Amino acid sequence: MLKEKAIEKIDQILLEMPSYISEFVEIKTADEYSPNTILEYLKNYHQFFQWLVANDLVPESKITDISANSLDNLPLRVATQYKSYLLRRKKQNSKQMNTDGSVKESQSTLAKVTIQRNITALKVLFKYLAESSNNSINKPYLTHNIMQEITNVTDRQTLQARADLLEDKLFLGEETENYLQFISEIYPTELSTQAMKYYKRDRERDLAINALMLASGLRLSEVISINVGDINFDQNRVTVIRKGNKTDSVRIAAFAMDYLATYANIRQARYQPDKYEAAFFLSISKGSSKRITGSAIEKMVEKYSKHFRVRVTPHKLRHTLATRLYRQTNNLVLTAQQLGHSSTTTTTLYTHIENDETTDALNSL
Repeated sequence: MLKEKAIEKIDQILLEMPSYISEFVEIKTADEYSPNTILEYLKNYHQFFQWLVANDLVPESKITDISANSLDNLPLRVATQYKSYLLRRKKQNSKQMNTDGSVKESQSTLAKVTIQRNITALKVLFKYLAESSNNSINKPYLTHNIMQEITNVTDRQTLQARADLLEDKLFLGEETENYLQFISEIYPTELSTQAMKYYKRDRERDLAINALMLASGLRLSEVISINVGDINFDQNRVTVIRKGNKTDSVRIAAFAMDYLATYANIRQARYQPDKYEAAFFLSISKGSSKRITGSAIEKMVEKYSKHFRVRVTPHKLRHTLATRLYRQTNNLVLTAQQLGHSSTTTTTLYTHIENDETTDALNSL
């Protein structure tokens, strides 16, 4: 999400939150936390406060009225109950519909990584409230921290098990080129007249976005935020804002540069943005051109990939690049740097995908 959009949403959520949450946001902003990180924290806090009110665990009936004293009176048991609630909670973003048009309730529970993000966010907040005097009352808001003793959620899958599940959704080897060729040549052959009109309008853009993600491993948010002038066509690089609000110059594999150049050449004439629109990747909505959204890219990637072989997300295209790069270099540090990982811990996953050395060693026994 763009910085400006994230800040706007932060301000909206703060209107529904107690004043000490605004102070927390002020502190974290001064500590140079990215707006996207702060926004995700706020979403988690809003959900937690909603749960407190709904279960009569605080005397207040409105989130904005929940006092720090009410939080201080919460027993440790409440933190345990909330973790249990998260572990049981069903996903709420199901895209499937019932016959009556209502959204079908998901049968899947929240992912462990989602639950852990919630717990981590709450630990950050309660640590601040219990330890910091940098606030309007010049002393900590809480006398005890109920989140301190809550254990983290663990993923009980091994890296190999995760890698095995992931591998089927990667476009490795020649499939990278085949996927782009499919979008360009095969996908349009079965389109209706109406669908073909939109395909022809967005063909160059869609190919450029897919190629860029497969050639750079950029996160979805990083792709969205690219502005005109951020891509260096002489050096095959793109300037993006990474997690932690850090500017990075990211290398792009050569195969994507023609797709990007083709789109750049038709961007102005095809989408006709006004002179103040800085976004490189555009979409047209209600007759006007604007920066493409993450949702639009997700739907676009899903549309092409499910017809190609298997439905994937933009993040799977990032995984594809990471796996191909690691297999080519056998270097975790280089792969982590390309992905913008702060350490190689996360990147280790890619060493378990198609691990030919292990297979060859076992077969030679």
